Amino acid sequence: MANVAAQATGATRARLRGTLHPRRAVRLVPAVDRTVRVLRALAMGSDGARLSDLSRTLRLSKSTLSELLATLAHHGLVERDDGSRAYRLGPALLELGSAALRRLDVVQLARPHLVQLRDTIGETAVLHIPTNGAVIVERAESYHDLKVVAPLGHRLPPLAGAVAKVFLAHRPLKEVAARLRRGPLPAFTPRAITDPPRYLEELARVRRRGFATDDEEYLPGVRAVSAPVHDARGRVVATVTVVGSSTRLTRARLAGVAAAVTSAAQAISRRLGASAVSPPSERTAVAAHGG
Repeated sequence: MANVAAQATGATRARLRGTLHPRRAVRLVPAVDRTVRVLRALAMGSDGARLSDLSRTLRLSKSTLSELLATLAHHGLVERDDGSRAYRLGPALLELGSAALRRLDVVQLARPHLVQLRDTIGETAVLHIPTNGAVIVERAESYHDLKVVAPLGHRLPPLAGAVAKVFLAHRPLKEVAARLRRGPLPAFTPRAITDPPRYLEELARVRRRGFATDDEEYLPGVRAVSAPVHDARGRVVATVTVVGSSTRLTRARLAGVAAAVTSAAQAISRRLGASAVSPPSERTAVAAHGG
């Protein structure tokens, strides 16, 4: 309701006030209102914002902002990058938002497909949405004692594994190239792709075959396969991923896993109204082996 009230204007806002408080207008708490404005401003950009930028944008003094940001950081609602001195939304917001995210259509539609993937393949199946990296909004965890645990609200860092490849493969090339030029690519493991031209080639391969793989590039001993979920406007709004131990999720199994993951992602996409999504073809199995 807070989101609706914050966006309402004119007659709409008046109607909301009448509904909530028939005999009196809503009186906003200034400190809370400023805090919400700060969080919304940080949500507008993927790279965060420095104190001076926020002060200028929100027309708030730096001293007031410093106190607000320090309080938000104490509760994990924002975090500060020591290098760039930029503030961005913190992980605690992901935990708070996970309950609301579970109500989204994509989460509801994905749940049975994740369970089916888990039961068929035997490994953890996960749904991510993009947000300064990617956040887990639903999962069906493997029954194996040795498994990849996927806590709701957990955020993957940018450029991490197969999930990042899928999201970046569907972003404008100029945007991705600019991001890769900002600094060295993270070497999460010795197998991670840290050369920008090679990474761009990998993204092109993801676009061609419709899914991405992670061969122990993010976590040692862990492999993953991810495929995009499209909405009615053709946007990639989520990824379906199967992730597991490399001892069970062997390279020989990747073809079958890729076909199953792609099929699940496409089924969810069709339910979301993505009319351009076609069933997986025979080339999916070939591409999984690097074709």
